[in-house]
Amino acid sequence: MTNTGELRIGVFVPVGAQLLDISPIDLFAMLSPQYLTACTLPAPLVMLGTPSMIHYIALPDTGSHVELTASAFLKVSKTIEDPEVQPGLLDILLIPGPDPASTFREEILDFVRAHAAWRGEDGECVGILCICTGIYMLGQSGILTGKSASGPRALIPDLKKKFPTVKWVADKRWVTDGNIWTSGGITNGQEMVAAYIREKLPGPAAEAVLEMAGVGDKGIDYTRSKSGDTLWWLWQIIKAVVVSNKASKKKVV
Repeated sequence: MTNTGELRIGVFVPVGAQLLDISPIDLFAMLSPQYLTACTLPAPLVMLGTPSMIHYIALPDTGSHVELTASAFLKVSKTIEDPEVQPGLLDILLIPGPDPASTFREEILDFVRAHAAWRGEDGECVGILCICTGIYMLGQSGILTGKSASGPRALIPDLKKKFPTVKWVADKRWVTDGNIWTSGGITNGQEMVAAYIREKLPGPAAEAVLEMAGVGDKGIDYTRSKSGDTLWWLWQIIKAVVVSNKASKKKVV
């Protein structure tokens, strides 16, 4: 991938998704010369910008919009049948997280498989960027078999049970294995996309965008251990029980 042509990106939302999971797509949009110009950045930075064409992809029977969290609705611009989003015509397929209990239709899984498997004559491939619970779609598709991957930390035990052929990594915010990038919960997707931009589109324009967005500084390692993470959650639950009991007593009085 170079920074001289248009970046072609598909955001795959066949059954809805977490609103925050979709937000990293804006980092690619911020790389465009138009955005950099609107931010009144100097011409040398603007010249290094990368334009993008972003498609929001769903199923033919989805309708014109998909529902996200926070009562938001996303307009569908393409379906999996449209020629513009077929394997070989996208540089990136971004998969935000849906309900983790979702069971995906075969046509959804086939779309993911086809993009993950596509290779150009020069070895070019599609970057599969998976955020949070989007990992369940990848797991069901089978494209993670034998690969290293990450997911929401609290769900790693469940992922291990459902997809035992995957090498699950619980201590990283994101994991890269070939053309597949997977991340932990929600805003770790922003950090993953920041790392992807730095690797694939390195340079002053990329750094300027990440600085403006305030992302890309967390690092790949979690600052808290898995056991520390568990203790944090237990403490919050204990506090919640105490607060709830106090509230109940007040109501009785």
